[in-house]
Amino acid sequence: MPSTSQNWAVWVKDLLSDYHPDTIRYFLTINAPEKRDADFSWREFIYSHNSELLGAFGNLVQRTVKFYKKEFGDNLILTKVDERVKQKVEEVFSSVGHCIESARTRQGLEEVFEFIRWCNKRFDEQKPWVIVKENREEGKRVLEEYIYIISNLRNILEPFIPFTASKVGEQLGMTHQPLWESVSLPLKLTVENTLPLFNRIELESIDREREKLNEKFKGE
Repeated sequence: MPSTSQNWAVWVKDLLSDYHPDTIRYFLTINAPEKRDADFSWREFIYSHNSELLGAFGNLVQRTVKFYKKEFGDNLILTKVDERVKQKVEEVFSSVGHCIESARTRQGLEEVFEFIRWCNKRFDEQKPWVIVKENREEGKRVLEEYIYIISNLRNILEPFIPFTASKVGEQLGMTHQPLWESVSLPLKLTVENTLPLFNRIELESIDREREKLNEKFKGE
């Protein structure tokens, strides 16, 4: 990945030694050039990881499964969800699927993360941590809807960030291969673990990476 403005290059094989492969896949896809060359930016690379992968998707998954496990245990059977949620999931499958078929991969990934941001906004507005205190059954139902969403995101994101999709499947005890379709109900799941999907990359990494580049090109 060259930076034409700074006359240096960053190679994927070097990135793979220090960074999550899906962080690289996400960044390359979301920054895929269409009618121009794309410059690589360490700041944008770290921002896309921390903001989108960790802050949006990782946050949605962890706060949902961690809260559910804490309040209701490991096992659940999804039998029904709000029709609006089901319809939203179906719309994402349809729209993103068309993007992939027409080689508009970047647009497809953008639409997935637009949906993820919608989910996080809805989570914050519903405040399931408050609902659980007032009505545990209703709180359980709300959390189960987000687990339904996450189990579908495991399928939707598999073409884009497969390692993370696999990890989500493992967290929910989903042993079947991901398919390009919404999950069928009833769905039996087990919260196997609530570990974070991603770790934060500190901004100090920029200086370290730039220094590595300087040393590399001094030696050539």
